[in-house]
Amino acid sequence: MKAKLLLLLSLFVLQSNAQCWDKISSGAYHTIAIANNGTLWGWGYNNSGQVGCGNTVNQTSPVQIGTANDWVSIGTGYYHSFAIKSNGSLWAWGNNVDGQLGNGNNTNQLSPVQIGTSQWQTVTGGEAFTIAIKTNGTLWTWGVNTFGQLGDGTATSRNTPFQVNADTNWWKISAGRYNSYALKATKKLWAWGINNKSQIGDYSTTTRYLPVAIAAVENFDNVIAGLNACYAITETGNLKAWGAINGTDVYADFPFSYQSTHTNWVDLEVGINHFVGTKNTNELFTWGTNSNGQLGVNSSSTPVLITTVSNLTNKIAANFYGSLVLNSSGQLYVTGQNHVGQFGNGTQFDINGFISVSCPALSSSDHDRDIITNIYPNPVSNQLNISTSSEIQKLAIYDVTGKQVKYQEGNSNAIDVQDLKSGFYLMEITVDGNKQFKKFLKQ
Repeated sequence: MKAKLLLLLSLFVLQSNAQCWDKISSGAYHTIAIANNGTLWGWGYNNSGQVGCGNTVNQTSPVQIGTANDWVSIGTGYYHSFAIKSNGSLWAWGNNVDGQLGNGNNTNQLSPVQIGTSQWQTVTGGEAFTIAIKTNGTLWTWGVNTFGQLGDGTATSRNTPFQVNADTNWWKISAGRYNSYALKATKKLWAWGINNKSQIGDYSTTTRYLPVAIAAVENFDNVIAGLNACYAITETGNLKAWGAINGTDVYADFPFSYQSTHTNWVDLEVGINHFVGTKNTNELFTWGTNSNGQLGVNSSSTPVLITTVSNLTNKIAANFYGSLVLNSSGQLYVTGQNHVGQFGNGTQFDINGFISVSCPALSSSDHDRDIITNIYPNPVSNQLNISTSSEIQKLAIYDVTGKQVKYQEGNSNAIDVQDLKSGFYLMEITVDGNKQFKKFLKQ
């Protein structure tokens, strides 16, 4: 009986190790991921230290970044990387020639360094600049600013975070090569930066050094920057695009309806000339150029349903010539260019068709104490629901000042938030004696 028990435990650990990822983000040719035990990992192209392992050697398999296990959010630029801990602290590494790490100098960093003070919520990067939102809803930028991509009204680069205007209701962000896009909690879109291919979407080709409101009549749930184009998903699930769509020099100003025969979009990721998208039906689609197998199917100029990835989530990523998808079990699937190990499968051969990537060895004790918890909907209007793999003991909600505004005991998977004011909040969830923290936006 003891031998059988040990065998079952071993099989459980092996299965868990095959399904270990919680979040992914991909730069030009590298990937950063958070495992479901809160540890941080990187792999792929590492010429500037963007993998974060302390050297500049390309990594064809996942390597752990430090030893901390309280990472909750990640972001990548073309050749630099970011991660946020549960305490709201922001850390950066990789290429820093233009100050895109935000640590006050222009020296590349081979491992994470802390940026600014705490209370960071989300971060992403373009070619050599960075955009971030704090938990109080303020918007910050830093890095190269040749084309106004920092939105500060100048063309002067910065190597420390700069607050863009005084607004406190910024919600989602996306960075292109020389452009920035941001949604407010009102679901209105703003854009700034180079505009030579109408990628701003303001019916001009004038470079914008300050944020410009785009399409006041439209409400958006998501915005995704392409190389020289913008793609936005309306609150009704329609996909719009403008700029050099499809990577061509045929420019389209807003509001060009892209692939209008398809609806119900939730998320989109864009490579150089290919697209990976998910719908609210939990279906995965790819389309565009397939020079390196990045579509996982035959070339197609229109969305093609991918059936080889099961139990789909909306966690997707794209690098220049590749696609990455996480399923609900934490299994990572990849396809496309792999010449510098950007897929972490131990090889440098291109992949034509989605394959699963094995996870690094995580200890059984890590998995034993790991409890996956999610909250939805987010943003929320009335009731916030909690999905967890174990029994809830306590729920507490704090506003941006740290004041507790809600408290609830007992195994309830929902909490009423309709009396809260609009803004960002932090929920503390106590499960099996362990505390987890989740950020949400009250509409």
